[in-house]
Amino acid sequence: MNLRLLLPGFVLLSCCAAASAEVLLRDATVYARPDPAAAVLQVLPAGTVPTPAAAPAAEGWLAVEVAGPHDVYVENKHVGKNLDIKPGSELRLRPDATAPVVAIMEAADKTDLGGLAGPRRDWSQYRLEKAIVGYIKLPATFAAGPAAPAATAVTAGPAVSGDSGHALMPRFFEGRFAATENFLTYRHPYKFQVLDSFGNRFAYLDMTRLLLTEDLSKYIDRTVVIYGTARTINEKGTKRVIEVESLHLK
Repeated sequence: MNLRLLLPGFVLLSCCAAASAEVLLRDATVYARPDPAAAVLQVLPAGTVPTPAAAPAAEGWLAVEVAGPHDVYVENKHVGKNLDIKPGSELRLRPDATAPVVAIMEAADKTDLGGLAGPRRDWSQYRLEKAIVGYIKLPATFAAGPAAPAATAVTAGPAVSGDSGHALMPRFFEGRFAATENFLTYRHPYKFQVLDSFGNRFAYLDMTRLLLTEDLSKYIDRTVVIYGTARTINEKGTKRVIEVESLHLK
């Protein structure tokens, strides 16, 4: 994994190889950076065998892998029109430019699309499948023993979920089906939309590819599962539309 964390005076700890065969005798906190004041990624319980990460670590710290999935945030300017994250983009813990960078997007990474985030909705939430790098402060108490399953962080799922992202590929989405309101001063480009769990529009719905003989009003204000292709329809990436191929109640 390429975290691109470059800090002066950092070296790879020689204890990493030894720790790979050792069991934690007590709980260990995993931080986003080698700093006790940094954000906590997870707490590894006693009995866990941390997996050393191929990343630099300051003296007195151990770099370890934190298994996914992880909820991460990326600025909308780094999201393509097909809603895939552009390779090389910084993935952060929160929708904030000052939040820790936990990974750099690579072309082969698998992500699940979440919803818009941030006070101005200029960030997008994704679920990242791969492991990220965290740091345990040494000395941690280890003991030789058999490997135990690594613990994973418990994270809340996105409000609207999507399948792993590939260019212009259909995905599954879940949310509340709603009609748009057309006023004389403003007309929405589509008659229907899907809302996230906060009642915000996640995307407009283009129903022209859907062959329906039933009344769509029966879906209004109900949770639906949608299969279709999503894309942005404005330069900032804040407006999206899903070309619906199938629609059914959850």
